[in-house]
Amino acid sequence: NYFISYKLFNKKKMIIFKKITNKKFYRKFAIIIQGPLINKNKFTLETIKFYSNLYPETPIIFSSWKNDINQLKNEKLKKNIKLISNVLPSYQGYKNINLQSISSKNAILKAKKLGCKYVLKTRSDMRIYSLNFIEYLIDTIKFYKINKNLNLQQKERILTTSFTLRYRLYGISDMIMFGNIHDLYNYFDILTTPELENNFSKFLLKLKFKDQNYFLQNEFCPEIYFFSKFFKKLKIKLNWSVVDYLKKISDYFIIIDNKSLSIYWKKSNKIDHHFSDKPVPDKNSLEFKFEVWLKYF
Repeated sequence: NYFISYKLFNKKKMIIFKKITNKKFYRKFAIIIQGPLINKNKFTLETIKFYSNLYPETPIIFSSWKNDINQLKNEKLKKNIKLISNVLPSYQGYKNINLQSISSKNAILKAKKLGCKYVLKTRSDMRIYSLNFIEYLIDTIKFYKINKNLNLQQKERILTTSFTLRYRLYGISDMIMFGNIHDLYNYFDILTTPELENNFSKFLLKLKFKDQNYFLQNEFCPEIYFFSKFFKKLKIKLNWSVVDYLKKISDYFIIIDNKSLSIYWKKSNKIDHHFSDKPVPDKNSLEFKFEVWLKYF
C-alpha cells in the first residue's frame, strides 16, 4: 500500500569546482566534526576531505580521542584540516553526554583561536551533501534575527534541524547545530556526574502537562539537559510548560529541515522521519519541521 523512494549518496569525496571570491568570508566559519572515527568505507575521513574540498578556506576541525586521531597521522591532509586529540574523562556521562561536550567544546575553542565567528557542529557519523550549506546557514541566521531586547547574552539565534522531535519538550536536537561561536560554546560547556544526572531525572519525572501530546523522556536526556543549562547561563527562567517551550524555540532558535542540507546519517536508511520504523510515525518520533517552527516565529 506504499510507494518507495530512495536517494543515492557518493561514498567518497566528490571533485567540486567552486569559485571562492571572498576568502575572508569563509575563514569566519569553522566546520566541526565531533565523535569517534568511523572507519567503514573511511566514512569520517571522506567526510573531512569532502568538506575541505568544498570549502578550502574554512577550517575543518575533527575533534575525537587519542586512538582515533592517531589513525590519521599518516594521512596527507590539506592545511585547512585540524585534528584535536581529546582526553577521555573519568565519567563519560549517560548516553556519552560528557564525550559530546568535551569534543565539541574543545573544537569550538580551537575555532576561536583561528579567528572564527561562526561554527557548524556536526557528528562523525553524518555528512552534509548540500554544496552551499555555509551560505544557506548564514543567510538563514541573518534573516531570522534574534530580538536583542530579549537577552544581551545570546549573540544570535542557534540553528538546529528536524532531528528535533516535534513533541519532546525542552529537547532540541544537538546532532547538528550552527550559530555564533560564543553561543555554541555556552551551549556545550557542561559536564555531568551520576549524581547530577540522577537529580535532573527525578526533577523531570515530577513534571506533568495538560496537553498529552507533549512529553519528557522518563530517563536522563542529554538534549534536555543541554537546553536547560544553556538558559540557566542566560539567566532566563524555564516555566516547564508547553507554551513556554514553544516560546523559547521561537525566540532563541531556528529549526530547519534535514532535507535542506541533504543530510546522510549512517544510523538511518530513511530520507525522512529517522526515528520511526513506521511509514507514518507516531507522535513520540515525529520530527519538528521548519514549517511548524515558522508558525510560532
